[in-house]
Amino acid sequence: MDVKTTNSIGSAPEDLRIIDMDSPLYHYARVISNTRFGHMPKYIAYCEHAEHVQWCLTYCRDHGLDFRIRSGGHQHEGMCSGNGVMIIDLSKMDSIEYIGDEEAWIPVGKQLGKVYEELEARSQIIPGGGCQSVNVGGLTQGGGWGLSIRKLGMTCDSITECEMVLASGEIVYPSHKELSDLFWAIKGSGGGNFGVITKFKFKLASLVPVMTSFALLWQKPDDVKLVLKRWAHLHANLDELDPALSTACGMMVANPENVLLPDGHLSAVHSRMGGQFYGSKADLLDLLRKYFGSLIPDEKDFVQLAETRYEIPAGKRSKSDKEGASLLAHHQAKVADFINPTSTMDHFDYKTSSCGDRGYKVLPEAPTSTCDRPHPHKVTSGFPKAKNNQEHDTLIDSIYEYLGRTCYYSDVSQYMSFHCLGGAVTQHPESRVFAFYEKPYMLQIQCWWDDAGNAFTNETRNKVYVKWVEDFRKHLLPQIEGAFINFIDQSLVDDPHTPEGRLELLAIYYGEKHLNTLRVLKARYDEGNFFNFEMSIPPWPPL
Repeated sequence: MDVKTTNSIGSAPEDLRIIDMDSPLYHYARVISNTRFGHMPKYIAYCEHAEHVQWCLTYCRDHGLDFRIRSGGHQHEGMCSGNGVMIIDLSKMDSIEYIGDEEAWIPVGKQLGKVYEELEARSQIIPGGGCQSVNVGGLTQGGGWGLSIRKLGMTCDSITECEMVLASGEIVYPSHKELSDLFWAIKGSGGGNFGVITKFKFKLASLVPVMTSFALLWQKPDDVKLVLKRWAHLHANLDELDPALSTACGMMVANPENVLLPDGHLSAVHSRMGGQFYGSKADLLDLLRKYFGSLIPDEKDFVQLAETRYEIPAGKRSKSDKEGASLLAHHQAKVADFINPTSTMDHFDYKTSSCGDRGYKVLPEAPTSTCDRPHPHKVTSGFPKAKNNQEHDTLIDSIYEYLGRTCYYSDVSQYMSFHCLGGAVTQHPESRVFAFYEKPYMLQIQCWWDDAGNAFTNETRNKVYVKWVEDFRKHLLPQIEGAFINFIDQSLVDDPHTPEGRLELLAIYYGEKHLNTLRVLKARYDEGNFFNFEMSIPPWPPL
């Protein structure tokens, strides 16, 4: 990448790489994870340290230029980019700095897969997310859900300090002891509200002595609902559930070929479960059979069942011990791809559709992974209102019926994800911005389509699939509430672009109490509302 040297930005530091619209790398550099959005930013600045960020903010302020902050580009509504803006890209910040045996500064631009691999060589882990191509920054600021959540909590629960550039340009280090109110605010409010975080100090957790990951698939109609109902009952009665086990499930639209469908159904519905257990394979199998009985198959019928042993504590491995020590990272990636349904794991031949041609081009198959590279997609989220097992059953039935009455097409994955909560999430809830810590699980409606790089140009397909997600959530509204900021969706209110609509939308994510506190802190640390984007927190009182 060439350093930008035109007169319009000639004051840039020599080591700051900036791509403009005339660069041959521009169309590569502007791409974000959700290719529904074809934003055309004016500049992409690849910052390598906090001083680069300082310069970018000063430049944007002096020239009246809007900006967006991009850690890994996985903001589901595309708000890490925009037309005519400067993208402050943090992906070049990717070197971990260790502090003794139990802490490390991890930069926001480090990909989770690389974090897992590097920490695993030390027999350690952080409670990161499942998708290994996501970077640390956005995940952590949104709270962060992953397959260590019941054991170690949300990703933000493991941070003890951060480096942050404020709207004033000052570099500060919020922690439990310094700027503690700001430190609380960045643990779950989402990125880009109060400043630009460049790195986090993490407590590192041990993998010793053994970890086991697994994945399971159910295709029989009776089993599909039953396994999800038992899973929901377990999480609604958290005292019965081992916190060493974290799981996620999926219930998805599937090929109806050779399946006897219930009346009114257009497609088959399959269930999947994947998880991670801080313990041995034998102990995991005992737990799963205790919880799910005959729904758990023989070992040979698991899609994945992998045990990894770590006999050497952190900081005690030699250089040779660390070589080839990324087994867990590999297993986590396989579980993540399985939970997020892919066309390569369904074990049957595809046909184009269960409902005939839609009148526009159908590509041969859906994305082979939701984590491998950018794809057009739409997600939304919510939490169950259910208070007892019967109400959880009714919710599962509603989801099953909606999916079964959805047309199956081979070029799209349409499904509901169930993400476990409980365990460590219920501990010290006052330390983070997450209003739904008492919920047993959260729901994420997902739709991913096209295995093509420029799919955002197909507006017809985009509209159809976005509407499917929106209609699905509306169908469930009597049974769900709230939303999770990492699974962001701007369409939860009628008009999110008005000040009133913005506040109504943000209250769904944060709750009224947290939102009011966040607005006061916004006024304290960004009085001029410099950090302002489509779903940013407005200051209070309003300007």
